[in-house]
This record gives sequence, structure tokens and C-alpha cells, in this order.
Amino acid sequence: MPSVPSSSASGFPQRVRQVRKALGFSQGRFADELGVTLLTVHRWEAGKAAPHRASLRRLAELEERVAAAAAPARSVDLGPPPFDFAGDPDAISAFAEALCLTHGHEFNPAFAIETARIDPLPHQRIAVYERMLAQDPLRFLLADDAGAGK
Repeated sequence: MPSVPSSSASGFPQRVRQVRKALGFSQGRFADELGVTLLTVHRWEAGKAAPHRASLRRLAELEERVAAAAAPARSVDLGPPPFDFAGDPDAISAFAEALCLTHGHEFNPAFAIETARIDPLPHQRIAVYERMLAQDPLRFLLADDAGAGK
């Protein structure tokens, strides 16, 4: 029977037991969570075996989960910032531009090419925006001359 290294024998059984009980798991459920057998968890808690690195990493993840659950919940307000015209003009301009870019396609299907720095040729615009996008389901391969700007 391999001996347990002294560094892990000192506190490891209690550590395993504390995490398992904090999660409310039986030894079997805890073994499933760590990807080991029930006998392995029992031997760890009895101090008769030491875990491998992968099990130690998984145990550390479970300890972090327990710590996160025990930590007081912080409320984070992710609501939109107040929108007034007394603020920074660059921020207001960026906010308005973001709204425009977010909803522009709803009003104009060709919005993307009108705001981009490209000049589509008429046959490209007709092919994409008048023929292809109008059909459902969309199943097309757009091919053009090399270098023509697809």
C-alpha cells in the first residue's frame, strides 16, 4: 500500500470532507463529480490515499465553487447609462451611433453597405439585396470575378 505524503496527509482528509459536506454531496455523488470511485473518496477522507494532480485541480475548482456560493451576492446594475445632453459629447455621439448601428438593418436591408467604405457595383447590390436575401431559406453561393470585390 503506498504511503500518503506528509504534506497532503496533514489537512487533505479534512479538506475533502469539508468540501463534500459544503456541497451537500454523499461520497458517491462527490466521487462522480471528481471522476473517481467511491472507494477513492473514502480512502482520501480516511487519510489512506493521496489524490493525483487532476483530482487536486478538480477539488480546487469545487472549493472555489463553495467559496463563491458562500460569498455575499453583489448586485450589479447593468442598466443603460443615463442619457442626457449635459454629459460628454463624445460619449453621447458614440451612444447614438451604437443605437443606429444596432437597429439600422431593421429599416434598411442595405444598411451595411451604405455605411461601409465600399462601393458595390449595381449588379452586386441587385444580386444580394433584391434577389438573394428575399428568398427563404437562404442558400446561395455568391461568386464573381477575382478582385471584383464580393
